[in-house]
Amino acid sequence: MRDFIRKQFGTITGCAEELGVTTVTVRNWINKNPRGILKHSPEIIRDKDVTFIQLAGEVLHREHILRDIEPTANT
Repeated sequence: MRDFIRKQFGTITGCAEELGVTTVTVRNWINKNPRGILKHSPEIIRDKDVTFIQLAGEVLHREHILRDIEPTANT
């Protein structure tokens, strides 16, 4: 998710500014709740060279990492 955000927006701050959210929100998408970014999928799909399937894949991959690989990061 972090790499996706960097590729599409440059920085966490850039992502937050483009989507009209705070940097804390973007960090939460990375560290706790990747599905939160899906609320902004229409803008991301419209403005970036990304399909919904690609965005959803990033979310699912990050959820897998948080749940199965880095489970202690959520405690």
